[in-house]
Amino acid sequence: MNTAIEFFFDLVSPYSYLASEKIEELAKQNNRELIWKPFLLGGLFKALDAPPAPGLLPYKKPYLFKDLDRLARFHGIPFNTPSEFPRLTVKPLRALLSLPKEDLPEAVHQLYRAYWVEDRDISDASVLADLLGAEAVEKTGDPEIKQSLIQATDEAVSRGLFGAPTFLVGQEMFFGHDRMDLLEAFLQDRL
Repeated sequence: MNTAIEFFFDLVSPYSYLASEKIEELAKQNNRELIWKPFLLGGLFKALDAPPAPGLLPYKKPYLFKDLDRLARFHGIPFNTPSEFPRLTVKPLRALLSLPKEDLPEAVHQLYRAYWVEDRDISDASVLADLLGAEAVEKTGDPEIKQSLIQATDEAVSRGLFGAPTFLVGQEMFFGHDRMDLLEAFLQDRL
């Protein structure tokens, strides 16, 4: 069985950014299709009546960025603490969902690096147009595209997600960038 890896993420999640820099190679090395699944993390939390992400708690936020800096250096991934966190990601997520599936990986990388390396406001229409093109920005107001983000978030809820990044392989869930080693072991039948 060659089940695909579904990668559920939101651009606001810095740990999803770190995972995005490694997941393609992991999928390739394990001969698995990778399906990029953008969804709205805030919508998931709202649907679950969950508290805000732990990184938003004032007593944890300073540690969050120290942890991210260490992880990024450890894995050789570029990272800079953004001047604003969190940023709104509804518009960039809609822009992603307006693109053809084959364009998604590069577009995701462009948006993640703009936010988490270059400190650009990816919620700003002009920044988004610069990164993905004016047509993608125009489509963010399209009712079908708006509905597609709602559906993507509903899918995350219905499949039992509670955060990002989350990886699904069939019915098996792996939550967090720090579970990618376990994901790989599972793919190789070592778990």
